[in-house]
Amino acid sequence: MAAMAQSATRIAGVVKDEQGNPVQSATVSLLRARDSGLVKTAVTSADGLYEFVNIKPGKYFASVSLVGFAKAGSAAFDAAGSDINLPVIALKASTREIGEVVVQAKKPFIESKIDRTVVNVEASPSSAGASAMDILEKSPGITVSSDGAISLRGKAGVIVMLDGKPTYMSSTDLANLLKNMPATALDQIEIMTNPSSKYDASGNSGVINIKTKKGRNAGFNGSFTLGVTTGIFNPNGTLYIIPKSQNSFNFNYRKNKINIFGNYNPNYFRGRNELTIDRNFYNNGAIDGSSSLLTSFKFGNFNQSLKLGLDYNANKKNVFGVVISGFEFNGHPTPVTVSTIKDKNGAVQSTLVSNTANKIGFQNFTGNLNWKHSFDTLGTELTADLDYVKYSNVSDMTLTTDAFNGSGAQIGSTLYLKGHLPSLIDIWSFKSDFTHPLKNGRFEAGVKSSIVTNDNLVAYTRQLPDKTWINDARSNHFVYEENINAAYVNYNTQIKKWSLQGGLRVENTIAKGRQVTNDSTFKRNFTNLFPSVFVSYEASKTNQLTLSYSRRITRPNYQDLNPFTYFLDSLTYRVGNPYLLPQFTHNFEFSYAYKSKLIITANYNTTNDVISQILKQNNTSKITYNTSENIARFTNFGLSITAPISFTSWWNANFFTNIYNNHYVGVYNADPIDISFTSFTANITNSFTFNKKAGFSGEISGFYRHKTVDQLAVIEPVYQVGFALQKQVLQGKGTLRLNVRDPFAWQKFTSVIRYSDVDVKAVARPDVRQATLTFTYRFGKNTPGSQPRRRTSGSQDEQNRVGGGGN
Repeated sequence: MAAMAQSATRIAGVVKDEQGNPVQSATVSLLRARDSGLVKTAVTSADGLYEFVNIKPGKYFASVSLVGFAKAGSAAFDAAGSDINLPVIALKASTREIGEVVVQAKKPFIESKIDRTVVNVEASPSSAGASAMDILEKSPGITVSSDGAISLRGKAGVIVMLDGKPTYMSSTDLANLLKNMPATALDQIEIMTNPSSKYDASGNSGVINIKTKKGRNAGFNGSFTLGVTTGIFNPNGTLYIIPKSQNSFNFNYRKNKINIFGNYNPNYFRGRNELTIDRNFYNNGAIDGSSSLLTSFKFGNFNQSLKLGLDYNANKKNVFGVVISGFEFNGHPTPVTVSTIKDKNGAVQSTLVSNTANKIGFQNFTGNLNWKHSFDTLGTELTADLDYVKYSNVSDMTLTTDAFNGSGAQIGSTLYLKGHLPSLIDIWSFKSDFTHPLKNGRFEAGVKSSIVTNDNLVAYTRQLPDKTWINDARSNHFVYEENINAAYVNYNTQIKKWSLQGGLRVENTIAKGRQVTNDSTFKRNFTNLFPSVFVSYEASKTNQLTLSYSRRITRPNYQDLNPFTYFLDSLTYRVGNPYLLPQFTHNFEFSYAYKSKLIITANYNTTNDVISQILKQNNTSKITYNTSENIARFTNFGLSITAPISFTSWWNANFFTNIYNNHYVGVYNADPIDISFTSFTANITNSFTFNKKAGFSGEISGFYRHKTVDQLAVIEPVYQVGFALQKQVLQGKGTLRLNVRDPFAWQKFTSVIRYSDVDVKAVARPDVRQATLTFTYRFGKNTPGSQPRRRTSGSQDEQNRVGGGGN
């Protein structure tokens, strides 16, 4: 037994730079003292920590390396069964230069890890001129619908975070933000399909965390990117040339105990889209009429985002930080819709022509105060975050409608409807996390509380034939208040080749909604438990198996709870549902990893009370509207494969495919719903190095999504291909990129919705065929140093639920 106890030594330590700041992503090698033979390797965390577990008795030393630094190491030491805490290893910046050319380590575009997939945005030449949404769309397992809703491995209900913070926006506003956020402002995208109990329980299909760039070098450093894009849109033989421009500036200043970082991204955007919707109307099971709708979208906006942050290392044990950020959007979409109503024989009965002039102003402010206390150098720490988030979204619209009979003669006078739709959201959030490493394990615990107030007003006025204006009955005022309190514990341990982790999260939700106009109120108060379990077995140095389970919740988006009416035209609109209930999901995953590169994952999950977007229609008035209801039970199972492939020294590829089945079962208008479909997606990114010394490289990438079912709609195949070139200039300080996206205009979104008396086909054509040229220049000393702490603030769920990326 004594011999068994001595075989489980744990060795830990921390790596810092010359200023005493922790160094992230350094490679730490544990070597035998007698012959310098490699025993194990580790990579330092954001706090500079590393550890080795299950080390046999013997004499060892540690060696640390990182591009831009001279190698460093520890003195030799004896491992004899008890835990060992090595002294701090300090790295010194390397002064070596090769012909004055800056040497930079290159990360792969996609990294596959056992618990997540990491997309390194800067590593892809096709990031030139691309938006955050474009990068998401080509990322493994992610699909994006025509209206910007995000799904992961065929499942909706994704939580999208920015730097660990939820976005708190409606799905429409979130899509606008991601479409207008330049990829040059991004560092990484983390994709987690089964997060632990440490994360908010929201999101039935997982979490996508978008990390923006933050400085990591000593002194004053940064980069700026200038980009110009030309879009080509050619619907129905009409050619449109569409200008766009995406730009970014990133900087950091780090000296002694202070690190200041920030970025600014101004963007000029113009675009066009086209939407067609064909509907059939029924009477006693037989077609009694039809309608066809064509909407031509023309839109333009100027948007800008700003982020500023400061980390202050007060002493060896305490770090304080503040981060403020903001986003401003000013847009003027002007859709024109032509709706044609036909009888059962196909004869035109009437035509409606609707013109909508919109003026949209959207502002967001986020403030974060954070603190971290380190109790020791083994990783025992306490963190705290206080967040305040404010959203202001004001939309002013004027909808004009002209009606014509079957012969084309106008019926009556032009109808006018004006709307003033302000929405204000205030969010306060606090969270604290405690982490304590143990022998062969780690204990984590934390608490979180958030308070949300969502105040929405819609004021419609319409013009009478005598030109006077009166208030419209569809005006409304809705106030929603919510308080969520949560706590969690998480424990993991390693027993020989087994890694075990278990966690439990409890969340209490108190909500109140009030329609001021008719003085109606609803209240909810419920508490739920969310367990998670992970079991991993290291069969050998190259083979690993992992089994995981978690229970998750998807609460209704704030927009879905809002009972307002939003118009596309006089016959088509959207309305919210304040009586929506949350949906609950059980997620199971089993993964096999070979050399942590080839990863095969089988998943199964089931969701009750699915929040589904559904269509309702009046077969007499020919009005159709979209709303959300809990009407179905959803089951998803699938098999995914992630594989990096190296064909030659100059050609590497990353391949991802997911084969899955989606099955919805429910009831609508007393009619059964049973929709099932087996489908697959595939993503491939080919990277080519044409001339390594000259920094000349290229990329060919694409994705294909087969016919599938999503939220009761059958989606036809969607596919796209892109080409990109990249050239290093100015001795490695500058980069030129040329990116051509969807040159053959293949991408379009076609959906068919058929259940009960609903029979609809919709086709959306976005202007994604684009060519972009960008120039990036990096200034300052290009020596990697410590990474500013990435804050996963207290507002991890609420920001996303101003809409949510997957609903």
